[in-house]
Amino acid sequence: MTRRRLLAVTGVAPWPLRGGFSLRAAHLLEHLATEWDVTLIAACALDRDAIPWTASDPHEVIAVPLAERWTPVPRRRADMRPLIQAVDTVLASQNPAAALLWNGAEFLAFNRDGFPHAVADRIDCGTLEWLRAVRHTPWSIGRALWYARYERRVVRSLDATIVAGQRDARALETVSGTKRVVLIPNGVHPQPSPRFDAESSRPTIAFTGTLSYYANIDAVRYFVRRMWPAIQREVANARFLIVGRNPRRRILALRGLPGVEVRSDVADMAAVLQEAWLAIAPMRRGTGVKNKVLEAWAAGRPVVMTPLASNGLQLDDRMRELVASNERDFCEHVVGLLRDTERRHAYGNAAHTLVARRHSWRESGQAVSRLLQE
Repeated sequence: MTRRRLLAVTGVAPWPLRGGFSLRAAHLLEHLATEWDVTLIAACALDRDAIPWTASDPHEVIAVPLAERWTPVPRRRADMRPLIQAVDTVLASQNPAAALLWNGAEFLAFNRDGFPHAVADRIDCGTLEWLRAVRHTPWSIGRALWYARYERRVVRSLDATIVAGQRDARALETVSGTKRVVLIPNGVHPQPSPRFDAESSRPTIAFTGTLSYYANIDAVRYFVRRMWPAIQREVANARFLIVGRNPRRRILALRGLPGVEVRSDVADMAAVLQEAWLAIAPMRRGTGVKNKVLEAWAAGRPVVMTPLASNGLQLDDRMRELVASNERDFCEHVVGLLRDTERRHAYGNAAHTLVARRHSWRESGQAVSRLLQE
């Protein structure tokens, strides 16, 4: 079968893997490159050594660094001229059959005669995120309206718009008044089998994620302030590991608290998760799929989470039991798992099976490829 050319445009580097966006973009591109000849235009500087494609591959990567910081809603069109010119050149010289536009690049398809079949991967619904923030910061309503105007135009202008979570999909459908929103969840590469022999000798809870992200900062501080003391009273030797990139001062300040450790920029997150007895996702803010949950499940570790953290996860009845809607239930789940090894390992095995069956990057990549071919 003749391979077709795909134009993909991103404002954030997919490689090296540094966070939720790069994980999604890199893994989807990895699959798409098996079916398409990909031309990737990145509106940012790129580490050429991190790009997995070689000169012999039928793929091309074009870096177009911009002066302005990339945002999910583009600012002035004048600032985007180098990117627009690069896209125009590829359209004229390569005639791609389809275009995949990541969040912030969708404007490239607005009011463009002859633009190829275009699919947006918004990942999250920004309107929903800013509306949730209004409770804490009333001025966020202006930002929510700004996002809503842009996201409405995205969904109505492009052939399909992808998000990773159910709540994000519903919000975009409401904003746009259409049903052209497609749910394609994040994936993960699970370990062959859980390694319970690697658990620390000390009862250990892990929270992982980018520690400069406001929703993660809020979740960690909320857990430490409202639930950690109660858990320590029940499990005296318990330890709480906060692990991730770029910890802010509000995270680093927690290091002096009893049983709390902060580890920044670790080389092997899988090893940290194997050390943990369980993971937590006490999210109160933010949108999208929580990769921290998928990564813990892939290591065979159960995750106690709030309802917000379950967005975009293909939960079964077993994993749904660990979704806690209040602080008391959250603490009871954590303490119960720390005290009962057999039950904890049973949940860990079930989580590992679930993520391997329902959260495959291969399946997500195939779903994106099908949308691009419609």
